[in-house]
Amino acid sequence: MTPLVGNKWRWWTVALLCLWLLIGLAREAKADGLLGNIESIEGSFTQEIINASGTLTAQSSGVFALLRPHFFKWQITSPGKQLLVSDGEFFWQHDEDLATVVRRPLQGQLNSPLGILLADEEVLGGHYTVTREPTYLQLVPLKPNAMFTSMKVMIDQGVPTAVIVTDNLDQRINFSLSPAKSSELTAADFVFMPPTEADITIVKP
Repeated sequence: MTPLVGNKWRWWTVALLCLWLLIGLAREAKADGLLGNIESIEGSFTQEIINASGTLTAQSSGVFALLRPHFFKWQITSPGKQLLVSDGEFFWQHDEDLATVVRRPLQGQLNSPLGILLADEEVLGGHYTVTREPTYLQLVPLKPNAMFTSMKVMIDQGVPTAVIVTDNLDQRINFSLSPAKSSELTAADFVFMPPTEADITIVKP
């Protein structure tokens, strides 16, 4: 078994996609009742990649958090230490192993294809076949998608507990989420201060 190395950034993007979806679910909660009145959610996760032949090729674990409407954190703690975080103004990527930080305008991320998942039901339906059931939400792209061919979010008592992504190589990426029983996050929980020794890249709008 190998850690997430060669394809690390690809799977970071998949993790980000899952976060966008969770945020999308949170934004739609009051209308659709998926997350009830939850304003924030946090917990731990495990992530595994299974290839087309059914072999487990990589695993990672860490913690996640999100706060309406656009604060989120996805932190891999093993193997390696990597962080994705939105502080409400910027989107940060920090690879502690490589001592690198990338900062992007959050607005640019919201306007990206990933931002489609933050859109309302009508816009979402223009890009995906959406299947909603009491225990899951499934998205299948209407057009060929370089990132995934299907995504399924499992829901238990209104809370997302797992995300299953299948890519165009028939690899499956499974995210198991273990939300905390209660969460009272604030914007201060998403403040990120780049380490002074990190190589920082700032991407402008």
